[in-house]
Amino acid sequence: MRRSSVNFKEEIRAIVFDFDGTLIDYRYQTTSYTREALARLKDSPYRICLSSGRPCHIAIKAFRKAFGDYPLDYIFGSNGAELMDMKKDRLEILYPLTGEEVRYIGKTVRFEHSVLGIYEKDTFLVSREVTEPSLKEWIAARDLRPVLFDFTKDTAERSKILAIADPSRKQDVARYMSSIDLSMFNTSFSSDICFEIVAKGVDKALSCQKLAQLIGCRMDQILSFGDNDNDLTMLKATTGVLMGNASEQLQSQIPLHTSAVTEKGVYDFLERNGLI
Repeated sequence: MRRSSVNFKEEIRAIVFDFDGTLIDYRYQTTSYTREALARLKDSPYRICLSSGRPCHIAIKAFRKAFGDYPLDYIFGSNGAELMDMKKDRLEILYPLTGEEVRYIGKTVRFEHSVLGIYEKDTFLVSREVTEPSLKEWIAARDLRPVLFDFTKDTAERSKILAIADPSRKQDVARYMSSIDLSMFNTSFSSDICFEIVAKGVDKALSCQKLAQLIGCRMDQILSFGDNDNDLTMLKATTGVLMGNASEQLQSQIPLHTSAVTEKGVYDFLERNGLI
């Protein structure tokens, strides 16, 4: 949703950043350019928001580790299933998976090279022992402790379920997931490691619709940045900007681009268009 000519400085009301691959790279590092961009946005008139595949409590922890006590307005977690109002310190699960749905996923998703996972406070509930070095590193980077869990007996509501696998298995995971019936859920890859399962209809575009309602603006007055499959609906529904580190497949779908996260990243677009 974008017009051919936009005065970004005058039109934009909110800026929404994906986190992994947009503000930090996949080695969990950021750049001086990204830090400078956020620093210059502190006193701007724009609402500054985070939209992450991570649950809100994990996203907040990771964001503060990278950028300190930055004054965010809202965080949308679990690809839009959760909302954290940072000014009111209030968390809401907007669109949960039911216990019945979690049990169905536990019984249905049985790919030997992937591990089902659920964030629960500072633990990561897993369907089997994690032996792959890349997955151990992924869990450790989030300061989580893996705990074995029987998904087929869960009764709690959950914001999302992950199926994580070594990056070399991404295509295998994609083929397997398309061979089973997950049609009652929204699914997407948020990275080469993570396949995400959330409630039907939940995606990052939905979180931007919620944001537009909260602050009273049009969808094209929201500027969003992202780099992966789970960002695509958000980027299409708003004035979306694709990171330079995104896949070629995504680059052909989103006309507005900026530098890679390891280069000038979001700073490049924001500075060129007078937003900082």
